[in-house]
Order: sequence, then C-alpha cells, then structure tokens
Amino acid sequence: MKRFLIVGSGGRESAFAIKLIEDCILFSVISNKNPTIIDCIKQSGGKYLIGDVSNPQLVTKFAIENNIDYVFVSADDPLANGVIDELLKNNIKAIGGTKEATRIEWDKIYSIKLMQEICPEFTPFFKVVSKPEELANYIEEFKHKKIEVVVKPQGLTGGKGVKVMPEHLKTYQDCIEYATQLFYDRPNEKVLLVEKLNGIEFTIMGLTDGKNLVLSPASYDYPFRYENDLGAGTGGMGCFTNFEKKLPFMTDKDLSDCQHIMQKVIDKMTDDGLFFNGVLNGGFFKTSKGIMFMEFNGRFGDPEGLNVLTILESSFSQLLQDIWHKKLSENSVKFIKKASVIKYLVAKEYPEPSNEEIPFTLDTEQIKSMGINIFFAAAESTGDNQYKTLKKSRVLAFGAVADKIEKASTLVNQAIDNHFQGKLEYRRDIGQNLDKLI
Repeated sequence: MKRFLIVGSGGRESAFAIKLIEDCILFSVISNKNPTIIDCIKQSGGKYLIGDVSNPQLVTKFAIENNIDYVFVSADDPLANGVIDELLKNNIKAIGGTKEATRIEWDKIYSIKLMQEICPEFTPFFKVVSKPEELANYIEEFKHKKIEVVVKPQGLTGGKGVKVMPEHLKTYQDCIEYATQLFYDRPNEKVLLVEKLNGIEFTIMGLTDGKNLVLSPASYDYPFRYENDLGAGTGGMGCFTNFEKKLPFMTDKDLSDCQHIMQKVIDKMTDDGLFFNGVLNGGFFKTSKGIMFMEFNGRFGDPEGLNVLTILESSFSQLLQDIWHKKLSENSVKFIKKASVIKYLVAKEYPEPSNEEIPFTLDTEQIKSMGINIFFAAAESTGDNQYKTLKKSRVLAFGAVADKIEKASTLVNQAIDNHFQGKLEYRRDIGQNLDKLI
C-alpha cells in the first residue's frame, strides 16, 4: 500500500484522512491532536507528528524519515510558505503548488491582474492602491460609476479580512477608513478595491495535473456568521453541492465559462514555468451579465472540499497519483449523483478567537449510524465521546449526503439536535429555502 502524507489539521484535512485510509497508509504533520486524523492514522498503521505545518524543513524531514510515497499539501499557509518547494527540492512526490504558483491565492492583486490579462471579459472593475493618499481619488471613480466597493487586503486573511459595501462598510468614507487601517495593519502590502458584484456567489474546485482539468461539482458557501446571511464574514459556516455539477441556479454555459477561465489560468501558469498541480479553486459570481471572476485559491476550500470529498466515488489516493503522473482525465474522477451539505459548529466568538476551551459531547456512533460524517478541526478528545475546543477557528463539521439538498440539510440538523451537547453554534438555514437563490 502507498504511504501518503497530509499536512494540516483542519476539517479539510480530516476529509482527506477519511478518504485516504480507504486504500493507503496515512501519515500526517498536524498542529493539534485532531481526533479524526489521529483515528484514521491509527486505523491505517501510519504515524503523525505534532508541529508547525508551515515549516518546510520539518515536513520534509518527516516525509524522508517515513519513506513517504506521496505528499498532499492543500492548506493556504503551508503552500504560501513553500512546503511544496522544499519537498520537490528533495525529490519527494508532492501534490500542490509551489510558493510562486500559489501566489494566485496569497496575492489578490496578482490574481486579478492575471485575469485582466487573459480573461478581461470576466473581470470586474478594480483599482490597486499603493498608498493611502490615492484612496480618495480611486473611491471617487467607484462613486462616479455608481458601483459599490469591496475592500481587500493583498495577502491571506483566512476569509476574514475582506469587507463589502454595505454589509460591512456602509459608506464610501467607511471604505476609505478601512483601507487606510489596512495600510497601518499590513504595512508591506497594497490594498485592492474591487467592484461589488450583484448576483449569486459560488465556487468550483478544478482538479488539475498542470495540464488537464476536471471540474468538481460547484458549491454554494455560507460565509456570514448568522442565519439569513447576517453578521461578520467568516472562513465559511457551511456549504452545499447539488446532485450534478451545476448548482440549481446555473446553466450549462455558466459551467463551461468557468471551465474556460480556469483552463486559461492553468495554461498561463504552465507557460510561465510555474509548478502547479492539485486544486485550482475558483470563486465566481453569476450576474445578470453572466459569469464574473471573484478570486482564486490554490487548494481545496474549507468547507467546500469537505462536500466534494464526501461525494467522491473514485479512489482519492489514485486521483492524487494520476495528478502527480499527469494522467488526469474525466475517467479519473467519479462523483455519486447526490447532494451534500456541510455545517460547521463554532464557538460563539467566531470568527474571533474563543476566550475559553469549551467542553462538548458527541454520540459518535449514533451520528455515524445516521450516515453523517464528522470532521474535527479545532478540537481535541478528552475521553470517551468527550471533547474540548481549542481557542481558535471553527471546531468541527457535520456532513450529510441525500438525493436533495434540503434533505441532507435536515439530516445534519437532526444529528446536531439529538446527538450533540455543548455551547457551540451553527446555522440551521444552510441548504434550506433554496427557492430564494433561483
């Protein structure tokens, strides 16, 4: 059996672990004792190391010591810190982009300029601000065009730094003030001002070997903290996919436009000599004018990746091997024709760090008997079905699969209501009231 190493300890890596132990021996470098990952490693006969997942030398040393066949890195910080670069330098088969290739995620200005170059018809109006003194004039251009503004830090923010008019920034002056603050908080970065797109936001994760591209089912994310899309933006409270690659509000042309954009990006990176394989994660809006680009990530989304892996029918380890060996094709990737829903449970302070460790209880056997998947993230086991949260991020996710999106959503709600005890919160409305989207 092949020996696979995954890097990271979030809900996303829990999903990787569950799929990989189907047919390989699992190893992991993790930052905390994630119960899902540790349980999978024990089942498969592998090993784990607790340490800095963004330390290229640490990850590489562990890979060499354990004779790892393939390493899969699909988390933002390890990719941005060059973990793939170090693995490749040591002749280790690594799936994921190099630091320069994943600039498409950690540098929002680079990615939108790239889009403007290769796909201008799908790119919103934007301005790059190099210093605070430029803000007033640039904001005036948005006012003149009568379009609202999205203010984005240039670098990574874990999904929590982008602010939108009018949900977070009520006036144009608020945009100036927030952007000015970003210059002080992140002095080595520029600020990106982008046209606010009116439409429906969605994500498609493209699996690629650096040449070929296969689209996963599109996903609809719930980034806002509270029901009815209220509150602060987060890394994602939950997500759903449909029983086909399109979401209910999408057309065949929408899907083909997304594939066209992502293929051109992959071709451009290859032409520029960048090493990129694994996942190109495209964020788009369906607008009255058609598809418009929002952002790229260079890895599986979280929670979107949990959805996709839940409905992946084919072998995940074989898929990763096909990606490394540049043998990816539509035949490499099969999905069951069912909908999936993921919901995260979070501490009440989220998206801010939690002030305390919160105990909670799960009846894991009953939950699994319902066909529900459990993906631990910022939590550790304290005993039989007893757990505690860590003072950060999202705690754990529940996922269900069903013929209909609404049915999967209801199953997750029932599992949480009946078999979870603790002071964590979640959004019941994820995957419900879909008529509002169509």
